[in-house]
Amino acid sequence: MSEATWGGEGGSPVAVLLGGILIIFLMMVLAVSVLVSDHAVKKHGDDALAIRSCLDTKGEYQIWKSKTDLNKFFRICELEPGMFGLQVVQCLLSGACEKTAFIKGDGSWGALMKYLGRIATKFNGGLP
Repeated sequence: MSEATWGGEGGSPVAVLLGGILIIFLMMVLAVSVLVSDHAVKKHGDDALAIRSCLDTKGEYQIWKSKTDLNKFFRICELEPGMFGLQVVQCLLSGACEKTAFIKGDGSWGALMKYLGRIATKFNGGLP
Protein backbone atom coordinates (compact mmCIF):
# COMPACT_ATOMS: atom_id res chain seq x y z
CA MET A 1 0.00 0.00 0.00
CA SER A 2 1.37 3.46 -0.85
CA GLU A 3 1.43 6.40 1.49
CA ALA A 4 -0.56 9.51 0.47
CA THR A 5 1.36 12.77 0.26
CA TRP A 6 0.17 16.36 -0.12
CA GLY A 7 2.37 17.33 -3.01
CA GLY A 8 1.86 14.39 -5.30
CA GLU A 9 4.50 11.69 -5.58
CA GLY A 10 7.34 12.44 -3.24
CA GLY A 11 6.10 15.96 -2.45
CA SER A 12 6.80 17.29 0.99
CA PRO A 13 3.77 18.66 2.86
CA VAL A 14 5.97 21.44 4.25
CA ALA A 15 7.16 22.44 0.77
CA VAL A 16 3.57 22.54 -0.51
CA LEU A 17 2.49 24.64 2.48
CA LEU A 18 5.40 27.07 2.06
CA GLY A 19 4.71 27.32 -1.66
CA GLY A 20 1.09 28.16 -0.96
CA ILE A 21 2.05 30.80 1.58
CA LEU A 22 4.52 32.31 -0.89
CA ILE A 23 1.86 32.51 -3.60
CA ILE A 24 -0.59 34.20 -1.22
CA PHE A 25 2.10 36.65 -0.08
CA LEU A 26 3.01 37.55 -3.67
CA MET A 27 -0.64 38.10 -4.55
CA MET A 28 -0.99 40.44 -1.56
CA VAL A 29 2.14 42.41 -2.49
CA LEU A 30 1.04 42.80 -6.09
CA ALA A 31 -2.41 43.94 -4.99
CA VAL A 32 -1.09 46.70 -2.68
CA SER A 33 -2.61 50.04 -3.43
CA VAL A 34 -3.43 53.17 -1.53
CA LEU A 35 -6.62 52.84 0.48
CA VAL A 36 -8.77 55.89 -0.24
CA SER A 37 -10.61 58.06 2.26
CA ASP A 38 -14.03 59.69 2.21
CA HIS A 39 -12.51 62.99 3.37
CA ALA A 40 -10.79 63.68 0.06
CA VAL A 41 -13.99 63.48 -1.98
CA LYS A 42 -16.19 65.17 0.64
CA LYS A 43 -13.88 68.17 0.86
CA HIS A 44 -12.33 68.33 -2.61
CA GLY A 45 -14.94 66.59 -4.79
CA ASP A 46 -14.10 65.96 -8.42
CA ASP A 47 -10.51 67.15 -7.95
CA ALA A 48 -9.85 64.26 -5.55
CA LEU A 49 -11.41 61.77 -7.97
CA ALA A 50 -9.37 63.15 -10.88
CA ILE A 51 -6.16 62.89 -8.85
CA ARG A 52 -6.89 59.28 -7.88
CA SER A 53 -7.62 58.41 -11.50
CA CYS A 54 -4.46 60.16 -12.68
CA LEU A 55 -2.31 58.29 -10.15
CA ASP A 56 -3.95 54.98 -11.09
CA THR A 57 -3.37 55.48 -14.82
CA LYS A 58 -0.18 57.55 -15.04
CA GLY A 59 1.48 56.88 -11.69
CA GLU A 60 3.37 59.46 -9.67
CA TYR A 61 5.09 62.38 -11.36
CA GLN A 62 7.11 62.71 -8.14
CA ILE A 63 6.89 61.62 -4.51
CA TRP A 64 7.78 63.92 -1.61
CA LYS A 65 8.23 62.97 2.05
CA SER A 66 7.12 65.02 5.06
CA LYS A 67 9.88 66.75 7.02
CA THR A 68 8.10 66.13 10.33
CA ASP A 69 6.20 62.85 9.87
CA LEU A 70 8.36 60.10 8.40
CA ASN A 71 5.28 58.07 7.47
CA LYS A 72 3.59 60.83 5.45
CA PHE A 73 4.15 61.08 1.71
CA PHE A 74 2.90 63.40 -1.01
CA ARG A 75 2.17 61.83 -4.40
CA ILE A 76 2.18 64.32 -7.28
CA CYS A 77 0.34 63.65 -10.53
CA GLU A 78 0.28 65.77 -13.67
CA LEU A 79 -3.43 65.92 -14.44
CA GLU A 80 -2.85 67.73 -17.74
CA PRO A 81 0.09 69.73 -19.05
CA GLY A 82 0.93 72.36 -16.41
CA MET A 83 -1.79 71.23 -13.93
CA PHE A 84 -0.72 69.18 -10.91
CA GLY A 85 -2.66 67.33 -8.22
CA LEU A 86 -1.47 66.16 -4.83
CA GLN A 87 -2.46 63.09 -2.82
CA VAL A 88 -1.39 63.00 0.84
CA VAL A 89 -0.71 59.45 2.00
CA GLN A 90 -0.02 58.09 5.48
CA CYS A 91 1.94 54.82 5.41
CA LEU A 92 0.93 52.46 8.20
CA LEU A 93 1.82 48.88 9.02
CA SER A 94 -1.48 47.87 7.41
CA GLY A 95 -0.63 49.72 4.19
CA ALA A 96 -0.78 53.17 2.66
CA CYS A 97 -3.89 55.22 3.40
CA GLU A 98 -4.98 58.36 1.62
CA LYS A 99 -5.49 61.30 3.96
CA THR A 100 -6.67 63.70 1.27
CA ALA A 101 -6.20 64.69 -2.38
CA PHE A 102 -6.43 68.21 -3.79
CA ILE A 103 -5.11 70.78 -6.25
CA LYS A 104 -3.02 73.42 -4.49
CA GLY A 105 -3.78 77.01 -5.47
CA ASP A 106 -4.03 77.40 -9.24
CA GLY A 107 -2.63 73.90 -9.81
CA SER A 108 0.64 75.19 -11.25
CA TRP A 109 4.01 73.62 -10.52
CA GLY A 110 5.08 76.86 -8.81
CA ALA A 111 2.11 76.87 -6.42
CA LEU A 112 2.71 73.22 -5.56
CA MET A 113 6.45 73.68 -4.98
CA LYS A 114 5.85 76.74 -2.78
CA TYR A 115 3.54 74.60 -0.62
CA LEU A 116 5.61 71.40 -0.57
CA GLY A 117 8.95 73.18 -0.14
CA ARG A 118 7.93 74.25 3.36
CA ILE A 119 6.70 70.87 4.59
CA ALA A 120 8.44 68.13 2.60
CA THR A 121 11.51 67.04 0.66
CA LYS A 122 11.71 65.21 -2.66
CA PHE A 123 11.77 61.44 -2.13
CA ASN A 124 13.68 59.16 -4.48
CA GLY A 125 11.80 55.91 -4.07
CA GLY A 126 8.38 54.35 -4.02
CA LEU A 127 5.93 54.24 -1.16
CA PRO A 128 7.15 51.90 1.59
